[in-house]
Amino acid sequence: MKTIFIAWQDFSSHAWFPVGRLTFDGSCYYFVYLQGAMAAREQYNFAGLWSFSDLHKVYESTELLPLLSHRIMPRSRPDYSDFMQWLNLPENSDDPIALLSRSGGKRATDNFEVFPCPEPDEKGLYHIHFFASDIRCLPSPTAERIASLYPTETLR
Repeated sequence: MKTIFIAWQDFSSHAWFPVGRLTFDGSCYYFVYLQGAMAAREQYNFAGLWSFSDLHKVYESTELLPLLSHRIMPRSRPDYSDFMQWLNLPENSDDPIALLSRSGGKRATDNFEVFPCPEPDEKGLYHIHFFASDIRCLPSPTAERIASLYPTETLR
């Protein structure tokens, strides 16, 4: 089973909330809201995802939710190959959960992001691919240290 989480950011406070979990069992997608959705609704009037107004329902679909499918770059784009290389994924990868996990599914037009469910490998270690954001807001020594990181470096 593959799992990703959907996070929502309140524009005014910049607070982030993990609001939903999407799982795929190989044939069906299941979406459920998390406690973060209830907290976001209480504190910031989070309306929920489009067409999914019931925060207590399990939604099922054989197709990826439109909110997420529109966040996957089409293969027809001329820069698709560069994008897949940037994500460090094989160009022929057609796993939407992997694509969303790696890319974050960020769009400039809304306040949602996607992140993967951390899962241990056969040795019990976690390997997470992610993009750091807002580094420009950090103190210079911290930003310089981040700039000096190399692939496969262990973070603690």
